Parts: sequence; structure tokens; C-alpha cells
Amino acid sequence: MDLNQILNGSLANQATQLISQQLNLNESQAQSAVSLALPTLLNALTKNSSSETGAASLFNAITKDHSNAGDLSSNLVNIAQSALSGEGNSILKHILGGNTQNVENALSNNTGVNTGQAAQILQILAPIVLKALGNQTQQQGLNANGLASLLNMFTQQYQKEAPKNQSIISQLLDQNGDGNVADDAVKIGMGFLGKLFKK
Repeated sequence: MDLNQILNGSLANQATQLISQQLNLNESQAQSAVSLALPTLLNALTKNSSSETGAASLFNAITKDHSNAGDLSSNLVNIAQSALSGEGNSILKHILGGNTQNVENALSNNTGVNTGQAAQILQILAPIVLKALGNQTQQQGLNANGLASLLNMFTQQYQKEAPKNQSIISQLLDQNGDGNVADDAVKIGMGFLGKLFKK
């Protein structure tokens, strides 16, 4: 299981459907929210792993708690339930830090979900992304530097394909803004994200 299956394909669709069902959202809203939330979380992880200390910390957390995740598609309901019981919020605090509320507001403002639903979407996606990273780290035998390089590849390729959206997300993560992310940020296709992580 690699990030390609999280960000593009059946697992991405299953995660969107699960979020739609769990939070009583129509599928269009859920997909828009997922399409904005995923690159934001991955950009935050890239930023966090940009230093040697940060990369080591992320690598240790993933290999300790999120490797050997197995078939994520068969465990999505359990992952979501654990995430909403507290695990997801704990992970978000490490990923987003003081920007958590700002990102929740941006997600709400630009996808039509309320802030409570935005928070729950991020909580559900955070452990899914980490478990996918854990699987790929294990499968490819990556060390801390390799993991950081994988995430940095995402940011670099994303910058080339969607520079405006990348700039918006970077600003959102780097400072306290008003949460007004441009509408076209939610038009990011999961197909683009998926191709970044094909082996």
C-alpha cells in the first residue's frame, strides 16, 4: 500500500465515501474537502521534516506507531473511529501545531462544510496519511532522509503543477491568516497527487 492508493484510486474513493457517510455530507462536498485537506497535510509534513531533527522525529513516529498498517482499505472504519475518539486530534496537533484552527477554518470556508466537520475530516485523514507513509517507508526501506525526500518530492512537483495553490497552502501553514483559501484550491485532482507517488 503506497500513497498512490491513498491519493488516487479505490482507497481515495473509499475514504471519501466513508467521510461522506460518517459526517452526513454529500459526496461532492466530501471530495472537495478531501482534495484540499490532503495536500495541506502533506505540505505540513514536508515542512516538519525539512530539518534533520524534524525528519528523524517524523520517521520515528511513523515507524513506531504507523508501520505495518496492512491493508488500509479494509481498516478504514476502525481507523476513522479511532481517529474521532482522540487519536486524530492528537496527530493533528503534531502535524499542524498552532495552525490547526486556521486550517479547519480554511477547509470550512472553501468547501461548505462546517468547522466541526472540517476538524473531523482532518482528524480522519491524518492517521490514514501517516499509515500510508508508514507502509511506503517499510516497503521501500526508507530512512529518515528518504522519507523527507519523498515528502519534498511532493512539494516540488506540486509547485510545478499548481504553483498558485502551493503558495496558498504554504502561506496557510506558515502564518495565521483569515482562512480564506482561493476556491480553485479545492479543484485539485487526486489523480495529480497520486502520480507523484507511483514507484
